[in-house]
Amino acid sequence: MSCPCCGKRIHNLQLMQKVATVEQELLDVARRILRSASDPLSAVIRFLHERPENSSLPGYVVDRLLTETFGDQIPGLVAVLAGHMKETIRQSNVIKIVNEHATSERWGNYIIKAKELIKFEIAREKGKLVLKDIVGLRAVEGGIEGALERILVDPPKLLVTVRLGLFPIERTVDIA
Repeated sequence: MSCPCCGKRIHNLQLMQKVATVEQELLDVARRILRSASDPLSAVIRFLHERPENSSLPGYVVDRLLTETFGDQIPGLVAVLAGHMKETIRQSNVIKIVNEHATSERWGNYIIKAKELIKFEIAREKGKLVLKDIVGLRAVEGGIEGALERILVDPPKLLVTVRLGLFPIERTVDIA
């Protein structure tokens, strides 16, 4: 048997079957989490946060999961975060996303520039999910670029805080 990606000969068929089984189990658990949440962004963040600490999750698994769950309707911010993902790692309440390369994506009225490394802390404030201390994401609105500082998830909306110029500006954006 040979690897479908690179064509190299695989000598241990049992190992490949075991890896495929583990990947399928991971996808099944993730699908259950995504379908049970009140909104898609909270579901994806919850899935990433419930992963074992310091364990890597390859980007192709996340991409497959999102495609199978949402089809072509992947929510805007999720698409920005996962679009070029190489891997993601959880360290306590911090999610670290390593991208293949820097990129920019449209998200509502913003153009979001994502660096190769994105980090954010997951917290709860007044019972709502908050992404804060965001590193590696910048927003461009009306030609002005600023750091994405905080995202409060309040379904079906997000309250986004961006530092455009000297002052932080809050905008409301649809989750989808």
